[in-house]
Amino acid sequence: MREKIRHERFIELAFEGKRYWDLRRWKIAAQVLNGKQFNAMYITKNANGTYTYKAKPVDGVPYVFQEKMYFMPIPQREIEKNPNLKQNNGW
Repeated sequence: MREKIRHERFIELAFEGKRYWDLRRWKIAAQVLNGKQFNAMYITKNANGTYTYKAKPVDGVPYVFQEKMYFMPIPQREIEKNPNLKQNNGW
């Protein structure tokens, strides 16, 4: 059922910029995003009025999502204000 809900959100919220935050909230970003390359769509109008679509890598560098990225670092200034705070793992 969980997979069906995730898939439904993927479809319903397409192009709304919520996918990344869903992946982080569900803690599956490392499995889904690591190694992915983002593409841009190049659209060319042909002489006969049709269009040709071609995906090309944006920068050619695969995306890296580390486990520590699920939690943002606590600013050093806040840690200095409250010595009971401890920096999140990995930062």
